[in-house]
Amino acid sequence: VYSAGVVRRQYRRLAAAFAGVPHRVHYSVKANSNLALLRLLRDEGAGVDVVSEGELYRAREAGFAARDVVFSGVGKSARELGEALAGGVLFINAESEGELVLLDAAARERGVVAPVALRVNPEVAVDSPHEYIRTGEKGHKFGIPFDEVPAAAELARSLPNVRLVGLDMHIGSQLATFEPYGAALLRVLGLLQRLRADGADAIAYLDV
Repeated sequence: VYSAGVVRRQYRRLAAAFAGVPHRVHYSVKANSNLALLRLLRDEGAGVDVVSEGELYRAREAGFAARDVVFSGVGKSARELGEALAGGVLFINAESEGELVLLDAAARERGVVAPVALRVNPEVAVDSPHEYIRTGEKGHKFGIPFDEVPAAAELARSLPNVRLVGLDMHIGSQLATFEPYGAALLRVLGLLQRLRADGADAIAYLDV
């Protein structure tokens, strides 16, 4: 049993906290893919973040439009990338240079240009209940190592069927303090300035 009133109240508190900046809250479908819950959040104005073809299907079933969907996740298959492109998602969060190359091929096959954001590992210390749900520290396998992002951005911009539109960061789950977010965001904002100065002026999204 889920309380619709509690979900609405928490969503509105979060949205109100960001009222001073252009933003959109995207709900992570992997947290709970219950269709009634997804429809409730859709009605509140949320978008969604999906990590698989199955979650993309559920988002469609819940009534989310393609532009409401960000496709994230590690180890995406060529088929999943193709489904994301066919569905016209807002953008795909790429985890590596290898994924960029795979995505370029999938987009070329379909005659489209893939909107992509680079998942940056900001390499900040975080505190969580278990080490396996920390994903933003130096040496972690998730995302592109911080110092390698400029090269990945250059690769993305060189691929004819990829368009670099954003940067993404995910530092972990069940974090109890705000400090790691602040530290990570400052690093990613500095990186964003550097990339724009290098000519990546199509970057319009910062996925936190």
